[in-house]
Amino acid sequence: MASRRSEDDLSGDTTALVAGVAHEINNPITYVLANLADLERSCFALGETLIGYRAELRASCGAKAETRIADLESKLDECGGLALAAELLCDATEGAARIRDLVRDLLSLARVSERATAPLAISDVLEQTLRLVSRSLGARAELVRDFRATREICGDRARLGQVFLNLLQNAIDACASLPGRAHRITVRTLDRADGVRVEIADTGPGIPGELAERIFAPFFTTKPQGEGTGLGLYLSRRIIAEHGGTLELVRAPDGGTVFRVDLPARA
Repeated sequence: MASRRSEDDLSGDTTALVAGVAHEINNPITYVLANLADLERSCFALGETLIGYRAELRASCGAKAETRIADLESKLDECGGLALAAELLCDATEGAARIRDLVRDLLSLARVSERATAPLAISDVLEQTLRLVSRSLGARAELVRDFRATREICGDRARLGQVFLNLLQNAIDACASLPGRAHRITVRTLDRADGVRVEIADTGPGIPGELAERIFAPFFTTKPQGEGTGLGLYLSRRIIAEHGGTLELVRAPDGGTVFRVDLPARA
């Protein structure tokens, strides 16, 4: 009797399939985004050309110019005009970018078991990630650093940076969802008996208790439709688990959200 294939074998097949499909989608969507950017530039140039055309026609035709301009532009208006073209381009670009982001996360999912470990100071990884979001963070909230951890960990700098980037971006988005308030994002590290703890806290609206576990499920998101892929926290938890640690949501005493990462110290 044929033996049953192990769960690991099936998981490997699924991962290979996800990676293959994601790569196949990635190439054409890159072309689509590049072509949309070129089309946007062309529409802008066309708009500038029409402005010049109107001016030249008025200069050469005098009073007759307005009638000719109105007649020719009515044909453009029949298909919505340049304003509609710009709106359609914006929607198409946003949709293509969402596909690109989903492909990126699927590829991350396929690569989650690939790690290049090295001794790391967690504060270095956090500082590098904070530089990536400094502009968007500064526009939304005050940043508070409270780096107390001194112990090294052993991990993959790029993969851990991806986790902290996800958590920081979520914190920024949470603060942005409550405009008109002074917000604060706190990044805290401390030593523990067996490792290092990182907490990223925000003063956004918080996450309802009934969603506390669902937020780590793949493709689940609390963001508005069209924003986010719903894979960020799922991938982040898997990456931390691959490092022998844990990622959890903890209740903030004064509202908002706190994500806690515990990682084992370097042996």
